[in-house]
Order: sequence, then structure tokens, then C-alpha cells
Amino acid sequence: MGKVALVTGAGRKNGIGAAVARRLAQEGVDVVLSDICAAPAELPHGGNAAWAELTAVAAKVENMGVSSLALRVDVTQSAEVRKMIAATKKKFGRLDILVNNAGAIIGPSPVRYMAEEAWRRMMEINATGVFLCCQHALPLMIDGGNGGRIINMSSIAAVRPRIYMSAYAASKAAVIAMTQSLAQEVGEFGITANAILPGDVDTGMKQWGMKLEAMVTAQEYDEVLSALVDRIPAGRIGQPEDVAQLVAFLASESAEFITGQAINLTGGRELS
Repeated sequence: MGKVALVTGAGRKNGIGAAVARRLAQEGVDVVLSDICAAPAELPHGGNAAWAELTAVAAKVENMGVSSLALRVDVTQSAEVRKMIAATKKKFGRLDILVNNAGAIIGPSPVRYMAEEAWRRMMEINATGVFLCCQHALPLMIDGGNGGRIINMSSIAAVRPRIYMSAYAASKAAVIAMTQSLAQEVGEFGITANAILPGDVDTGMKQWGMKLEAMVTAQEYDEVLSALVDRIPAGRIGQPEDVAQLVAFLASESAEFITGQAINLTGGRELS
């Protein structure tokens, strides 16, 4: 029987989650894809996916010769996460790979002006969501007796925080700490847990952030992008497929001795 992966935040066709789902499908892995599918007014940031977009990503995965399951899930709600795991078990009977990719940037602001709700929502989505997905997925992974892989999406902001991004940086730092603690708990079951720290990746959320920066600094979007690329030794902005490649490696048998790591994926951005 083939392996089964669950990828959260997979609803944007040009996003990291969708790229991860496609890359795992290339390896013959069946994929459960979830996203909140909220309207922008409900979750005001640049990464929202619509239900039609999520199902389109699932269809593309199935066209690659594997099975998929698309689910509308708010990862901050324990009951919804529990149902997601139950649906995964019902359809596939197992779970081998968990990719906690769902995340958000809400209301970047100086701390003294930051809305309390923005802080709480980023902590709930970026940190609590990872915790809940791990907590509810682990029994299915452990009971399967086949080991497993947990890959949590942090950010370079966790170790190189920028101005006005304190809540986002704190939430992503929490992901690293939890991952490293979790790795020590689940090793006896043949499960690894690692965190990926992407840098600047060309997604809808990143484009939204650069447009916001351009507006605040009275620059053109292309000027902001050019200045960003100048700070990346690799000479380009990252692509979702760059992250997907690393996920595929960490999910493979070749990575069975890698656990508890926080792996930078930035094109060298943090060196500049």
C-alpha cells in the first residue's frame, strides 16, 4: 500500500502547500489537502484560498495518478482538525506524512500599535494550528506502526525577525521549539519531526507583503522586489517548488536519521 500525506494550507494553486502536494504525488503518495477557504474579510491577509481553488489543486494531484481528498478545515479548531484526521483514516486507513503548512500574516505593525486580535490570530493559526494537527494526527501515525514524517513550516523570520513582524516571528519561533521537543517524543515510534524555515518565496502572501511594503515606503513594487533579490546570494527569489523539494526529501526514507532540525531554505538570504 502506498504512503499517505496530509498537507494543510494547500489551497492556493501557486502556494507552497500546493507545490508540496504535487511534489509528493510525483513520488506516488496519496494526498489529503486542506485549507480554511475563508473569504478575505474573514481572514485579512494575502494567502486565502477559495474552495474551488483547493479542489482544482486536488484534481491536478489526481491527474498525476494518485488519490486525493480535499477538505475545508480551520486548523485552529480542534473539532475540525479531529474530523480531518477521521476523514483521512476513513478514506486511506493510514497517515505517513504530515506537512503543517497552514499559516498567516495578519496586521503587521509596531508592537505599540498592534491589534491584540492580530497577535492572537497569528499565534492561533501559525502555532496552535501546528500543535493541534500534530496532536490529532499522531495516534493514527503511531497506530499504523510504519513510522512517519512530520514537517512543520516555520520561517526565517523566526531567527531573523524584521521590523513590524513581532507576532509572526514569535509564532514561527514557537513552531521550531515545538518541533524540536516533539522530535524527542516520537523518535521511539520511528517518526521524525523537522521544521523548514523558508525565506522569501514567490507566493500570493509574499506578493501581498511586498505590495504593502511598496505602499508604506512610497516605492514601486518592482523596486521592492529588486532590492529583495539583491540581498539574496542565490540571485533570485525562492519558488514554492524549492520548498517542495526539501519536503519530499525529508519525507523520504533517505531522511530517516534527520530529526529535530530547523532547516533554512533561503538562497542564503540570512547571510546578508
